[in-house]
Amino acid sequence: MVRKDVWQELQALRRRIHNVKPWEIENLAKKAGWVWQNTTGSHATYVKEGFPSVLTIKLHGLSGGLARSLLRIIEASLHEEG
Repeated sequence: MVRKDVWQELQALRRRIHNVKPWEIENLAKKAGWVWQNTTGSHATYVKEGFPSVLTIKLHGLSGGLARSLLRIIEASLHEEG
């Protein structure tokens, strides 16, 4: 079961989607069970056991649309788990 603070942090990041830093998404992903796989250039790749998608986080120049997509993937992995 996913801790309540992970859901709260996910909602908090959604409320300020255009001002989210890449490291905040990385920290949320780690709390949600994603594991760092590698970093190539300015992209960090995370995987989660039992979840088919790979989470690739752009480490510089993160736009609101990309942040929204990354948060959706993290949320989907929480629903799969729970």
